[in-house]
Amino acid sequence: MEELSIRVKIADRTYKLFVEPEAEAVVREAAKLIQDELKQYRDKGFSETQEALAMIAFDCLVTKLRGERKMQRLQQMVFDKITQLDQVVTPVVST
Repeated sequence: MEELSIRVKIADRTYKLFVEPEAEAVVREAAKLIQDELKQYRDKGFSETQEALAMIAFDCLVTKLRGERKMQRLQQMVFDKITQLDQVVTPVVST
């Protein structure tokens, strides 16, 4: 599939990106979220763009790690439930 050439603005700079057409909306939303977060950090007194962007990157990674850990716990719960079901069903099916 042909990639689209799009431009997004982050911290007063424009970046040219090449994205799959189905990813365009997500990429634009991500750029908008960064801009919104940047404004919030500037409102909190972070006057240096680099400092604010570093905090945004940090926040994103913390959120990502929390999500990954939550997903791991959910996967383990599902695995445990399947194991329990297998232990109940296998003897019945085997007879």
